[in-house]
Amino acid sequence: MNASQTTVSFVIPGQPVGQGRPRFTTRGRYPHAVDPPKSRQYKNLVKKLAYDAYQGDPLDGPIRIKLIHYFEIPKSYSKKRKKACLEGTERPTKKPDIDNVYKGIADAMSGIIYQDDKQIVEDMQEQWYSLTPCVKVEVIQI
Repeated sequence: MNASQTTVSFVIPGQPVGQGRPRFTTRGRYPHAVDPPKSRQYKNLVKKLAYDAYQGDPLDGPIRIKLIHYFEIPKSYSKKRKKACLEGTERPTKKPDIDNVYKGIADAMSGIIYQDDKQIVEDMQEQWYSLTPCVKVEVIQI
């Protein structure tokens, strides 16, 4: 398989979820980080979708990731503001932060689509409003 042609794409349905701050506990004498339940559930969903999209050996070499986050339009917005959201003239500038969504998704794909997230040398992200919240994921071996 030609490495330059390997592209994996899939869609994560639902509102994008940011990686929450881990809680730290101790096991014996060693500290152990535990993801918050919402982050853990989202990562598990991403892992399942990543595995469904790509079942080969994890890619090696440099990786480019493209994420397009689509957020639900808040119900409290006026008709005029909702229209602006759908036209793309108003974009999401609220939580979760774009980098926190990225962290959770990149961690979840590690070991499934690519060997380790240290392979990611390029990323591109966008945030938009949509009637159908989701995250579109594209992983390209470069």
